[in-house]
Amino acid sequence: MIDLFYKGGPLMYPLLLGSVLMVAVIIERGYHFIRAKTGGRLVEEVKRRIEEGKLEQAEEIACCSHGPVAVIVGEAIRLRAYTQDVIENELSIRGDKELARLTKNLHLLDLIGKIAPMIGLLGTVLGMVGAFQQVATVKNLVDPSILARGIWEALITTVAGLFVGIPALIFHHLYTNRVKAVAFAMKHYGEEIVSMTRGRHD
Repeated sequence: MIDLFYKGGPLMYPLLLGSVLMVAVIIERGYHFIRAKTGGRLVEEVKRRIEEGKLEQAEEIACCSHGPVAVIVGEAIRLRAYTQDVIENELSIRGDKELARLTKNLHLLDLIGKIAPMIGLLGTVLGMVGAFQQVATVKNLVDPSILARGIWEALITTVAGLFVGIPALIFHHLYTNRVKAVAFAMKHYGEEIVSMTRGRHD
């Protein structure tokens, strides 16, 4: 494996860096998405306390829970005494902050997924140029094995680029869909809790 890495040429180094960065982002974002639940059970418990008139307990449950949905639900209960415009504005600002935290570093996966195959292709083209230059310097009958060796060594970077790029794009797609699901849950449950708590007091 190490021998193949060196045969791939200097462009294998940025691909290696990209792969390390990709794995780091996947693990780091995966941890956050595990904690960022869509809040179904939490909301049901909060709604039950609200229906019982125990708004402070409902707010405490939301504030003691993890994830952006819990944050929005807690804010919706806390702001219940304010006007509709104030509540909507505050929840929108807080929701944007939570989404910004969720999408942090996802652009890196998108960038790596798109640029890694291009770097691999560039390495292959440069390797092919070198292989044909080597063949061109041979004045006698060319041994096909010389050209074949140069070509397969040049293709190493393309393979490496695809190995890095494909997982990056897959996880970017999965994580982006997760963000959309959480964003929908934040909006839906936030509006539901607001409608339940407007004008209500313990």
